[in-house]
Amino acid sequence: MKNIISIILLVLLCATAFSQTKLSLLDGTQYNVKQYTFFNDNGSSIEVKLEKKNDKLKTKFVDINDIWSIGDTIMYVPTQEGEFSVDEMSNVVLGKQIAKNEFKPWWACAAGFAVGAGSVLYIGAYENRPILSLAVPIVYATGFSFVRPTKKGIIKRHPEYQDNEYFVYGYQNKGRRKIMLNTIIGTLGGMVVGSVTSLALKNTGNITYIVRP
Repeated sequence: MKNIISIILLVLLCATAFSQTKLSLLDGTQYNVKQYTFFNDNGSSIEVKLEKKNDKLKTKFVDINDIWSIGDTIMYVPTQEGEFSVDEMSNVVLGKQIAKNEFKPWWACAAGFAVGAGSVLYIGAYENRPILSLAVPIVYATGFSFVRPTKKGIIKRHPEYQDNEYFVYGYQNKGRRKIMLNTIIGTLGGMVVGSVTSLALKNTGNITYIVRP
């Protein structure tokens, strides 16, 4: 049903557009689209062409159900009970868009790097417990996947939305994903650096391994 309604809206727009258009996705991502083409065979996706810095066009395929709007036309249509209304989703998407642009959890990357490198160097190399040295970063990254920006912090930045639970939800949702991604990147980076450092110290004889029975 959702696809059918989306197709109807797409037909009203016409099959191909060539002007610069703002494409907004439900996850808060926005593109300045130079050209987009609707696939009318099943209506499941559209092909968009994004203008790169060298003026060349980059082709990207987008699922229709992931789109919030194309230009001034809202593509999102709730069809099931419990889904956000158009007005509610408007605030959710706005929260995600703002979080995507302004929320920079660099600390999650730094902390993940410290945990990853420290686990490999100390637990893995110094204590000679390689399995545990891998388990600690995994558990740490998994735990941080549930961390999200606090409502208090969001309202402090955007007091105009203090009574808008949908905006806060969208901001927290996008913020949590960014924290999780930065944590994973930092942790993996730390483990790689820790492993390289451990091998380097081992080769130079500057590290002592404790052999456990």
